[in-house]
Amino acid sequence: MGRLHNLLLLLVCFFSTLLLAQVMSAAAGMAAVKVSTTPIFSKIPRAQTTKDFQVLLRIEAPPLVDLKGRVPIDLVMVLDVDVESVSLEPVKKAMKFAIQQLSDKDSIAIFGPSMSREVIPKFMSIHGSRRVAEKKVDELEGRRIAGPARSSLDEALKMLEEQPASSSDGRAKFIVLVTDGEDITRFNSGMPEWFTAALAKYPVHAFGLGASHDAAALRLIAQRSHGTYSFLDDGNVDKVASALALCLGGLKSVAAVGARVVLKAASGSGVRIDRISSGDYASSVSQVDGGASGEIVIGALYAGEVKSFVVHLYVPAAPPALRTVEGVCCDQQQLLVASLDGQLYTSGGVDVDDAAAPVDLVVERPNAAVLVPSAIVVNQIFQFSVLKMFDTFIDKEILHRTPVTGWNDVDVDDLGRKLLARWEELVLEHQFWVGLDLGSLDGEITAVANSLSKQYIVGTAYIFSWMSSYKMQRPTAMGSPANVVGVFVTLEVHLTLQVAITLPESGGDEGECHECEYTCEKQLPPAPPLLEASGHDGSSYRLNAAYEGVVSLDDINQFMIKIYQGMVKANNLKQCQPRAVA
Repeated sequence: MGRLHNLLLLLVCFFSTLLLAQVMSAAAGMAAVKVSTTPIFSKIPRAQTTKDFQVLLRIEAPPLVDLKGRVPIDLVMVLDVDVESVSLEPVKKAMKFAIQQLSDKDSIAIFGPSMSREVIPKFMSIHGSRRVAEKKVDELEGRRIAGPARSSLDEALKMLEEQPASSSDGRAKFIVLVTDGEDITRFNSGMPEWFTAALAKYPVHAFGLGASHDAAALRLIAQRSHGTYSFLDDGNVDKVASALALCLGGLKSVAAVGARVVLKAASGSGVRIDRISSGDYASSVSQVDGGASGEIVIGALYAGEVKSFVVHLYVPAAPPALRTVEGVCCDQQQLLVASLDGQLYTSGGVDVDDAAAPVDLVVERPNAAVLVPSAIVVNQIFQFSVLKMFDTFIDKEILHRTPVTGWNDVDVDDLGRKLLARWEELVLEHQFWVGLDLGSLDGEITAVANSLSKQYIVGTAYIFSWMSSYKMQRPTAMGSPANVVGVFVTLEVHLTLQVAITLPESGGDEGECHECEYTCEKQLPPAPPLLEASGHDGSSYRLNAAYEGVVSLDDINQFMIKIYQGMVKANNLKQCQPRAVA
């Protein structure tokens, strides 16, 4: 039955993806990353000097159906689980699920706990070796002797560093770390120089299992490697596969590698880049040219992802005669040029050319103007203000506490109240901002504070995971795979998660498919119809009972909404605004 459920779900996903591909292909002749800039004000009075002129910078990757493929990946999985505290079966099940999700062009390496037998210490191509990799997973051993989890990660990083430079051409490398370990506090201080340098090259997506894992250490690893941090609480440690799906959905849909946003102030304008708000993505402003240039390093960009940053500019008063620039009118001024460098995947492979054409930021410079802020820019600025407030709270209220100073004396109710008080103060400070919309933030932050009020250790893991999601603008599991920031879930992540949810409970071979078995598989019966008539006249229908528990009407509705949106975009349709009544 597990195999039938998986097949039915995959058929629905495949059917929906095909329909989406058809309507989206008409909307985009050639896939490309879209770069756009939106100024806080579309006009700046000519004589006005603005010391902090905010610009929203958005990077939008094309959907996977437009790319007709994706960048191959080299995945390293590091597992360090204590057999006395966590069952290995859900972890092995998740490992096999990850192997099944990889394509033939991908490769995998697996490291178990230190002092255990080797698993796959070097990269092994998935092509023709999927079953071998799964059998190696069956040989995985748990941690039986107390030791630092860092040893396994050390070995993984050393292996990656030994790879020839050419092995990274047109490929993306990632590390997935799954641990329940307590004894990894060495991450918090005294990292060797080589370790820190290597960590910055390879994103580590860290998953903490249960209340005993060191959330602060895993958060630090994720931050320094520009990866993500997720955790599963004690009630959800058996849902490792679903938690990994939130990450795997992105890893197996990489659209570009080496993505880097290049910013240049318009020549002769006197404009300079002051700073860049980019979350946990590395950004810099050149001091050599006085702030005339800057960059944001994204690295791997997943299909369907949208990245939002805020660039802060110093804009001087405009000269009497504005500099003539092609495509810019006499009362307009060019302030900034943004472009994206990197290797974008196309149907023929990885293209080494620029991933997106340069985009000019142009504003009007009239003698006088009524300034109306852009709501989308206002809300992105506020979001970064929230993250800054959380960073301050974490530094003052959480990180100074260690197992030595003790957690038992922490008043968790007081910490939760403090966080809510800081949030309410921030909202009051910005209550008069035109266009501000709190959206889901109020509910999310209330949930974070409530978690902190219930239990300090779980609450801090919740805060770290929520912050990781917003700073990397990617989904993370916050105690449970069902608890995610929905705005960062792409279509590929959603589909991967749905497949993970339907995995057999046994964790055995039921429902698993191997490339060597396809030719000897018996012919499957035809799939039952999705809808069946429910009335005698055939005018009404209902969901076929065979799909109950596999596909819900809500899933179908969501797919149809995406298909409809694609059709609207493909036909270049616009919503007409109602005419005003005289």
